[in-house]
Amino acid sequence: MVNNKKINNSEHKPEQEKDDNLKFYPDMLPLTTLFAWFMGILNSKTWEYLGLMMNPETKEISQDLKKAKISIDSIEFLLNQIKDELDTEDKRQIADMLANLQMNYVEKYQESKKVVTPEENEEAK
Repeated sequence: MVNNKKINNSEHKPEQEKDDNLKFYPDMLPLTTLFAWFMGILNSKTWEYLGLMMNPETKEISQDLKKAKISIDSIEFLLNQIKDELDTEDKRQIADMLANLQMNYVEKYQESKKVVTPEENEEAK
């Protein structure tokens, strides 16, 4: 069935069209927004790499501290590049996210380097 509804041009809002276009064309977004999205993606992947979150594709938990460090360093680099253009709240949220990842990385790194002595192994039994 064909819809013969007429479009009323007086109802058309250019602002709304621009907002709708941004949904489909991320290349039109400001660089700071794209970086923030990318940092969010890196944040999620870092939790996976730390072994603290399940990979949604494989449904497995695995640890790759080298990739975790690369992701954390990338977030830190991106934040330093755009921090002057972020509002105070966004800057605080990203900095908190970064600090949380860094603390968890240090904890997981130390766990990976811990040597279990024969006495500790016996106590664990």
